[in-house]
Amino acid sequence: MSSVESTFTQSVRITSTWRLAATWIGASIIAVPLGVLLHELGHLLVYRLFGFQGVALHYTSATHTVERTFWQLIYRGDVGAAASLSPLWKVGLATASGIAVTCVVTFVCCVVARKSPHPLVIALGIFAPVRFLSGLATIPVVLSGKPVRAGTDEAHLAALTGIPLLLLIFAGLLFLALAWIWLVRRIPKDHRWVSLGSMVCGLALGIFAYFWLIGPRLLP
Repeated sequence: MSSVESTFTQSVRITSTWRLAATWIGASIIAVPLGVLLHELGHLLVYRLFGFQGVALHYTSATHTVERTFWQLIYRGDVGAAASLSPLWKVGLATASGIAVTCVVTFVCCVVARKSPHPLVIALGIFAPVRFLSGLATIPVVLSGKPVRAGTDEAHLAALTGIPLLLLIFAGLLFLALAWIWLVRRIPKDHRWVSLGSMVCGLALGIFAYFWLIGPRLLP
């Protein structure tokens, strides 16, 4: 191979790598708001279905008029007063719906990635269950016997149903680990490290852009 051909081939490879990286970064940036909003829409749709008043979508939450008061009463142990504001079973289903949507989105991404490992599919499947990592900070609190005041869906669901919080946390973490292993293995080996590095960079950029710049302005 001549030096000209060698230079041309190397240039093509560099260009191709940068295009691949840019594709993964762009897809990962999009995956962040998509993953967050799909989860919150799960709550929102059930709130509307059950006729909750003052339902609103925010960039990191879906709320209704008596939501804050309801959970304050629940954690104070005044279940009767909380139930007078909203039926417990309706709130329980609305709380579980966000978790369910996250699991469904992740599962669908895993299924689609089996045949078509598109960067957006992989990135969304990786990011959507990231929320389960929030349970890590709660584990030592539960083990120490202190009262849990975490505002996570798992903590709310445990308070309403009596399901052990640790069980919900570890189930979420197991689901996340299995999904990540499956999805990473779907990335072609010949460019897996470039794709993974680009995805991590894209997710970091997406988190910063959505949580600190775009989200608070669009959906305060």
